[in-house]
Amino acid sequence: MKSHKEIGTGIFVHENVKIGKNVTIGHCSCIGFGNSDDGEIIIEDNVTIGAFCIIHFGAVIKESAYIDHRCVIGLEAKIGRDTQILSGKEVAYKARVGDNCIISGNVADRTIIEDNVTYLGEIAHSHRNAGLDWDKTEEPSPIIYEGSFIGVNALIIGAIKIGPCAYVGAGETVRTRVGKGIALIKGEMRPLNEHRGLFKSRCNE
Repeated sequence: MKSHKEIGTGIFVHENVKIGKNVTIGHCSCIGFGNSDDGEIIIEDNVTIGAFCIIHFGAVIKESAYIDHRCVIGLEAKIGRDTQILSGKEVAYKARVGDNCIISGNVADRTIIEDNVTYLGEIAHSHRNAGLDWDKTEEPSPIIYEGSFIGVNALIIGAIKIGPCAYVGAGETVRTRVGKGIALIKGEMRPLNEHRGLFKSRCNE
């Protein structure tokens, strides 16, 4: 029994997908990509999935999440309630994105993003040994704690921890820990409250 609304044509939904109420799926999206032995796809109530999206097996998309056009949700990735994945972005293998997040940057394998995070940056693994096999090598991934903000084109390299309630400015390169309530602006780390309200994490909204 079909329990979702299809907008457009060319939509594929695998039989192993569990879909809640009021789910909308856009033109040419594939819900059930890869090997079905990797687990069920669970899509909860009131989720919107745009056109040309790919959802891999084992993914979980929680209630009222919004997946914009041309997005990829990877194998065993999890998307929290009321979270927005913006156009053309990927949440990769086993990544975890919490509730009420805004994601407008690609999220690398196994990254953890907690609740109420705005993430507009990019993530790169360290690749300290360039000779290792690309598909079989698992490097530690970053954790972005609750209420943090990552600006446009900020680059997080390696297993960095950011926040909670931190602010990373646009274009910054993050190679070391950014602590609770700290702003990284123009290469300098200072407490957010020293910026006199010019920059705010989501904890202050």
